[in-house]
Amino acid sequence: MTSSAFPGSDWSDRDTPILRASLNEQGCTTQILEWDDSDGIDWTAFDVVAVQSPWSMWLKLTQFREWVDSLHRQGVRLANPHPIIVSGMSKEYLPQVEQHGARTIPTTVVRPGERIGAVAAETLARAESEFGEAAVVVKPISSGGTLGAARVTEEQDLVARLAAFDESGVTACVQPYVSSIDSLGEYGIIMIDGSFSHAITKDAILAPGREGTQFHPNARAGYTEHGEDLTDIHDAYDAYLKTVPVHPVSVRLDFLRHPVTGRLLLLEIESVAPVKFFHLHPAAAERYARSLITVAAASDLVRH
Repeated sequence: MTSSAFPGSDWSDRDTPILRASLNEQGCTTQILEWDDSDGIDWTAFDVVAVQSPWSMWLKLTQFREWVDSLHRQGVRLANPHPIIVSGMSKEYLPQVEQHGARTIPTTVVRPGERIGAVAAETLARAESEFGEAAVVVKPISSGGTLGAARVTEEQDLVARLAAFDESGVTACVQPYVSSIDSLGEYGIIMIDGSFSHAITKDAILAPGREGTQFHPNARAGYTEHGEDLTDIHDAYDAYLKTVPVHPVSVRLDFLRHPVTGRLLLLEIESVAPVKFFHLHPAAAERYARSLITVAAASDLVRH
């Protein structure tokens, strides 16, 4: 399942054609449909619906939530279950994951009506104290890519940006800008059926002076491993599972490396429609295709 249009001209879905080919090779019939142009489509006719690139959702959050809820009411089997998708629509899960023991980038949620000046001062001071630089990223709590995001170093600028979100009735979040991303990049760890499947590294988008792209710049296979990485990855995933009522078929955990300790810090969890970078890891597409077939079979919906 995809979108009628993506939020930016540089956004592209490279996973779905590869996944479709793998499913077809395994004897499945597939259709690629658009969630936001689906009048007349009987979603209950499908064994399983894999939400692949619904990225227009970030500009149509209410409509997307209504669409997902409608499928849930109809009993449509989603690859990632309804609660996983709904919880992944807002980064408010991050403080909850931290409370369950994950090492995370500290996330301050700023709701409309809250004390913007105090939040701005406190988050910049915390960023300088814990990461050595008074720089933060501010963005909508519900967003993808870098939509609505900015790197900010001045308190006045941060206050202005938070005020704009406040006036629009938008909940925002503020995280320290961890400078290690500029040299080491951001790591994406893809989990399939609860296990570490594969990893990628991508460049920073908001690095000072860099002309960036909003969509996974310079993604490449693998990442530079340190000794305690697997512990940090599994601790983050286990903490995440404590915040949701059901297990996902697949999520992507995005990490940055602490500039001093070298430990992995969870930046966010992509669970609505995690890009899996199958073009870099073709075998993972086969693995995920088998997972989708298993999901359909477990629901007794597979047609013979």
